Formats: sequence, C-alpha cells, structure tokens
Amino acid sequence: MKLRCLLTGVLFTAGMCAFGMVSSADENPSLEQVYVNMPEVTAYGWGIGEDVAEVYLGKEKLELVENVPFSESGQPVYYYVLLDVSNSMPEAYFDDIKQSIQTFEGTLRSEDRMALYTFGEQVELKLPEEHSQEDTLAVMETIDNVDNKTLLFEAISMAADRAEQVPWDVCQRKVLIVISDGEDFTIGKTVAQEAQENLKRKGIPAYAYGIQDTARENINNFGEFARTSGGQLVVFGKEEAGVLLDGFAQEMDEIQVLKLQASSNIASNSMETFTIKTGSNQTITRDVLAARHMEDVTAPTILRVDKIAENQVKLEFSEPVKGADTAAAYMVTWQEQASGDDKKVAAVAGVSVSIDNANEIFLTFTNDLKPGKYTISCTNIYDLSMEGNPVSNTAEFEIEAPVTEEIPAEPTKWEKLAGGLKERLWILLVIGAALAAAIVVVVMKKRKDSQVESFETLETPQEESSAVSNSTVSLILDDDDCTRRLFDYPEMGLKTYQLELFDLDSPDLVYQVNMTDTITIGRSRDCMVCISNNRTMSGHHCEIVLRDGRMYLRDLDSKNGTFLNENPNRITEAELKSGSIIGMGSARLRVQVRQING
Repeated sequence: MKLRCLLTGVLFTAGMCAFGMVSSADENPSLEQVYVNMPEVTAYGWGIGEDVAEVYLGKEKLELVENVPFSESGQPVYYYVLLDVSNSMPEAYFDDIKQSIQTFEGTLRSEDRMALYTFGEQVELKLPEEHSQEDTLAVMETIDNVDNKTLLFEAISMAADRAEQVPWDVCQRKVLIVISDGEDFTIGKTVAQEAQENLKRKGIPAYAYGIQDTARENINNFGEFARTSGGQLVVFGKEEAGVLLDGFAQEMDEIQVLKLQASSNIASNSMETFTIKTGSNQTITRDVLAARHMEDVTAPTILRVDKIAENQVKLEFSEPVKGADTAAAYMVTWQEQASGDDKKVAAVAGVSVSIDNANEIFLTFTNDLKPGKYTISCTNIYDLSMEGNPVSNTAEFEIEAPVTEEIPAEPTKWEKLAGGLKERLWILLVIGAALAAAIVVVVMKKRKDSQVESFETLETPQEESSAVSNSTVSLILDDDDCTRRLFDYPEMGLKTYQLELFDLDSPDLVYQVNMTDTITIGRSRDCMVCISNNRTMSGHHCEIVLRDGRMYLRDLDSKNGTFLNENPNRITEAELKSGSIIGMGSARLRVQVRQING
C-alpha cells in the first residue's frame, strides 16, 4: 500500500504540520468510482469488499455477482495525466516530475494506456491514449513551465470528456492524475463545481498531487475536490518529485471491485445514491449518474399455465413485467373438445400477483372452466426495460373432461348363480388341463417304449457254429443278465483299444471290449457284442473295424439299417469316434474309446 503510506507520511513532512493537513487515505472503507451501465453496476474502492451485506442503487437492491481485487478482474486502466505548466510550479520540481511521469508509463501493463494533458494559459492534449514511449520522450523535451495562468478545472473537464469517449467494452476504468499547485486563475466556485459535477456524472476519480510550496487554501480546495470525486490528495516536496508516481499503478491493482446486477436495464437518467451496507453496520454512499444502459433484445414470454381451481389459472412469465395486473390485458378463448364449433371467450373477472414471485400472475374467471382447449393472449404487457419489449407469445392449455366412475348394479340371483358356476368352471378347466398333461406324458412314454414297432421285426437267427474265429471273441451270458462285459482275452492279443458301449435305453447296461482288428455287433451268439433280445437288429448287424489307427463303423447289409449320431440316413461305412452314437434298429449305443497299454 505504497500510495497510502505516501499519503500519510508526505503530509507531515516539509512543514505541512503547520497547515494541519489530513489525508483522506485512512483505513475506513471508501468508494473511488462507480460505473453504471444498467443493468450492470461496477464499483471500485478501498476495503469495500471485505464485509458487504447489501448494495442499493437508489431504492433497488442489487445482486452481488463478483467481488475481487482489481488485479484479478482482467480489466485495463486508462490513465489521464494532467501536468500544470504554469510558472507557479517551481523549476526545482518540474524536471523531476516529468521524469516521474515517464517512469510511471514504463510500469503500465500492455493493456493499460496513458494520455497526457498540459494546462496553463491553455489546455493541450500532448499524448493521446495510443502512442509509443519514443513519442513520450520527444514530447517531454518540449514541455516547460512558463505560463502565467492556470486553467486547472477546465483541463479536468476536458480530460474527463475525452475519457468518456472510450467505449465501455474497451475500458470501464478511467483515472485522472492531476499534478499542480492547486491554483486556478479563474478562482471561481462555479468552474470548480462544474468540473466536479462532470466527474460525478462520468464516474471518474481524480487523484491530486499538490506541491507543498503553495498557499494552504489552494491545497485545501484541491484536496476537497479530489476526495469528492473519489480520489485522494498527496502533498509532496522537492525530494519526492522524482518518485512521485512510483507504485501508483500497483496501488490501483489493489482496489476492490464489486460487480453487481440490477433487475432491469432501466436507467433513470438522473443522479442516484449508490449505497453499500456492511455487516458491521457501516454505510458507504456516493451519488452517481444512472444514464447508461445495455440494450435489451429479449422479449418476455409466458412460460407455463397451470389450473389451480375450477375458475382460476396461474401464469408464469419469463421475467418481471408491467401491465399484467389488469383483466383487460388478457384475451382467453376456448373450444370444446372434439368439437368443430367456433372458439368462445372465457371472461377474466380478476387478476392478482403472487406475493412470493412477481413473475406469477393469477387469473380468476367469471365462470368455472369447462373441458376444452384454451388460448391466452396478452396486450399491453411489457418487460421492465428501456425498450419495453411486449410479451411475444400466446399460451395454450387444456382441461380434460372429468372421468366418472360407474357403480355396477347389484347382480340378480341368476347372475350370482352363473358367476359361481364360472368360478367352479375355472377349477374344472385347471383339473382337466392337468389330466390332459398327464395323459400326454403317459402316451409319450409308451410311444418311446414302443418305438421298436417302427422297425421290422426279424426272426431269431439260427444257431451258428460254436467255433470261435481267431478275430472275434464272444462271452455268452443269459439274456436276463443286466450287464454284459467282454473282457480282455490275452490269448487273442487284443490290448490296444478298449471300447465301452453304453445302451442308451438301459443306462445300467454297458458292453466293454478290447480290440485290435474287428468287432461284430448283432443278435447272433457268435457276434463279439451280442444283443440277443432286440428283434429289430439283424443277426450280424454291423461291425467296427480298426484300420490305420482309426475306427470305422460298417453296415453288414442289415435289414433295418445302421445309423450314426442320430443322422436319419443309413450308412454303409463311416468313421467312428469316441462319443458317437450307433443306431441299429431301435437299439442305440454310445461309444467311448480309450487307448490302453499294448
């Protein structure tokens, strides 16, 4: 806070105690600048953002949108430096002051700008906002303090007028820095008051730097002018002239910024009192001109309509409006459902505004609302803006016909009897369905058991020679034996593969046989796998042949055919793998093969 230290320290140096001067840069919150561009209001000041409770513009309460130090606001600053070039400015000060201005310009950020005015017998713009530092050096060489008169307040007004011409979207914050002895040759209160009103209307603060070698009255008037505009007074001596503006730009970055929002863009075009109330019951005020506004191009609309009573609906507008509290502002028409009749008018008897939400309007109708489609249109209802945008839409809503519940008549005696029979009929139907399902299961089982009937029944094969060939071995068991096992016979040398043939119709029945060459299957006793009790099989029905390390199933011209893996087509010969299912007449065998030690 270098500027504040300078404001207090410098005032008590170089004999200023004799004047009894006091700086305005105290620790109390103070407003520097308030810029109004309705509905946006921006306030700058010292300590104003630490304890904000409520903010008002006139009687309207503003909404606080943002509260940040100026350094975080992202805004530029346009500085207007006014240099007194009258000969009342001592030569000992002047060169150091010019150097201080050049140094100050070098501390500005790239987005900041500095313009330079000189005032004495006349006011001149020496450097516009856009210029180079080389321009500054050249201009400073030409400036001298030789004038006999001082147009102080005229220079302030001219600089403020120029600052106001900078568009709002380019720069909001403009600051005047006035370096002078505080003397104006006009010595007229009217001129000073006009300049002060000009700054107040434009919301521009003036920071006054007054030399200590001047009349006390000049310094007092100069300081009062600066404080009224929102700026401050610094009194400096010869030793401070060269560093006069050091740290000023950094001090400006520490100012607090309050961004506020009003409910509309209506500008009163008059002076309004801007008020900040703090939580500690402090009140900070400044009179500001509310003359600027942003264009409002958005028209209000009816967002929704809800029926809340038999003769009342609630409308909600998109924003606050005026003119919505009179019945004449509404035209409500309706048409009966599924009717081609012309629309009828539903008369509005009264209008009221919601206490909780100013955007909600209640319409009360003369009669109850009948079922049908309704349309609401508005006339002479506008938003609260400088443009006065009218409501841009109509609203539609529908009231459905009430659904009447029919009370069933008391059933007669015969109807009750028929109802009882119906209830019993359901029970009978369920029982019948269960019996039918049971019959189907039984029939299916019998059909499965009698599937053998679809094959031709064969005669029992004649007993063949009991001599056993070298390539087949058969173990003859009684027909009623539930498990037939054919074991390894060492003398036959069958030790390479073992087959397990599972009877799929009798899961407990398994045929086991080792093989190295050929296995015959059939009803004849000389078959290696003999299934004598199935009359759909031929005597020598099929055989399994081992060839080149693979097994093949071969039909032996059987009567009812040999099938593989549920394929309905008979086979002559096909490769057999573990897991295959062999079909022979009605018999089905699942083959499992595993290799054993040879």
